[in-house]
Amino acid sequence: MWIYLTGNDGLPSILLYDYQPGRAGNYAKNFLEGFSGLLECDGYTGYNRVENVILVCCLAHCRRYFFEAVPAARRKKIKLLDINSPEEIPEDAADPEKAKEGKRIPAEIGLCYCNKLFRIERTLKAMSPEERKNKRLELEVPVWDSFWSWLATVEPLGGSLLEKAVNYAANHKELLGNYLLDGRCEISNNRAERCAKSYATGRKNFLFHDTVNGARSSAIIYSLVETAKANNLNVFQYLYTLLLYMPDYKQEPAGVEAMMPWNDFIKERCSKVMDTETETPENRGQIPL
Repeated sequence: MWIYLTGNDGLPSILLYDYQPGRAGNYAKNFLEGFSGLLECDGYTGYNRVENVILVCCLAHCRRYFFEAVPAARRKKIKLLDINSPEEIPEDAADPEKAKEGKRIPAEIGLCYCNKLFRIERTLKAMSPEERKNKRLELEVPVWDSFWSWLATVEPLGGSLLEKAVNYAANHKELLGNYLLDGRCEISNNRAERCAKSYATGRKNFLFHDTVNGARSSAIIYSLVETAKANNLNVFQYLYTLLLYMPDYKQEPAGVEAMMPWNDFIKERCSKVMDTETETPENRGQIPL
């Protein structure tokens, strides 16, 4: 299941699930044909097939490799928080210099560098894209410079988890820094990860997911539900409204547009409590086109 999200550009959010029979890069290439701009993703090489985009590598994936290199006993005490977590990353978990002074192991120091960047990003959330870009260049570029200088001194054992973390970071150096090109770009794709979690949780209860048509149907439903949630709609009322009007308007482009989650008609109907018992096909009224 491939998941595509719009970026942090101030426009209405769109989340699309796309079932495909495999994970070859051509699926992303075909889906994103005609798109150009920044594409945030993990380090999977299949995304190199997408044309006319600048790849942005997710910091959360880089951090996870350092996290996994921390011994299990210490790892249990660590929370992988990000800029949207309810609680803030503790200051002592985001101070690589203190970690070095305290003779912490390299995996923990790498984790601290990543946490420091996430901690800074949390303070930039409310800024405009231009302000965010300028602040990133001021506050985060020095952190990255220090990180790369430190990383060059790390000599991990061959085949170790630390070697995997160091190599991942070094091999994606340029892509990890590409989010600095545009203030609308996020430092990680954790939003997409959370959407994947929603699907994985629901899949445990699916009764119709043993066919290709079932998988494609679930992709459509998840796209509708998650996009409605992202636009602060009552999901039940939105689906009810679609079923109420779509049969008569599905051939009219203006009617389909009027049923998008960001349309005023939908926002008015689906952002508050609606009496669905009295809303029937006979007395529903017309969509204002």
